[in-house]
Amino acid sequence: MTVSFIVTSYNYSKYIEETINSIKNQTFKNIEIIVVDDCSKDDSADILKKIDGIKLILHDKNKGQLAAIISGLREASGEYICIIDSDDTLLPEYTQTLLDEIRSNNAALVVCNAQNNQELTVKNAPFGGWWWTPMSCGMIKKESINCLLNYKNTKLWKICPDKFIFNLAHLQGNSKTIKKHLVIKREHGKNAGKTPFRFFINIKNNFIIRQEALKLIKNPELRRIITKSYTHIFQQIINFCNTKL
Repeated sequence: MTVSFIVTSYNYSKYIEETINSIKNQTFKNIEIIVVDDCSKDDSADILKKIDGIKLILHDKNKGQLAAIISGLREASGEYICIIDSDDTLLPEYTQTLLDEIRSNNAALVVCNAQNNQELTVKNAPFGGWWWTPMSCGMIKKESINCLLNYKNTKLWKICPDKFIFNLAHLQGNSKTIKKHLVIKREHGKNAGKTPFRFFINIKNNFIIRQEALKLIKNPELRRIITKSYTHIFQQIINFCNTKL
């Protein structure tokens, strides 16, 4: 059993080597590391070319994070996928812990660094319960996101495609959240979450996610759930606001 790590790289040359080393230092060793540099303007590509033990993909133009993820997904051979931001680092037990959880719960997605330990189904949480959790915190069953391989509208997700990808996996196999913190998210001025009005952008994206999911999900029952789930957005927004008050 192999876990494929897809690291998306863009202008984080001062962090990328530490990120990759944290993946190499996992206690679970049957992994592959695919790094997709999305035409960085800094010296990220030069640094990456010198790192052993990775499969490096270099975009010749900037396409955005989802396009970079899809490039990596095409090369991934593992049954499970972890998509890592190039400014985050992982604790050594990250892979083994998430792998044990995703297999024992027969889930399509497991997310760490969560507020609660929860088993989420399409019926009790049509669009999950991990809206504000970073991409690096998830392990995904590859078969649940293979539908992305032919997805063309990647310009919608040049940044922050995590909720879109998590939703697709959850819709096709349910998900599990765990409170254990296994990802160290680096705080700096370029964090997407620090963009002004990021909260409102997330709300807008939640509506877009449903429209885009309908283009990829063919199951009639899941399509019905998607179209009827808009009220769930507002409950999630209320729940999030309550935690911040």
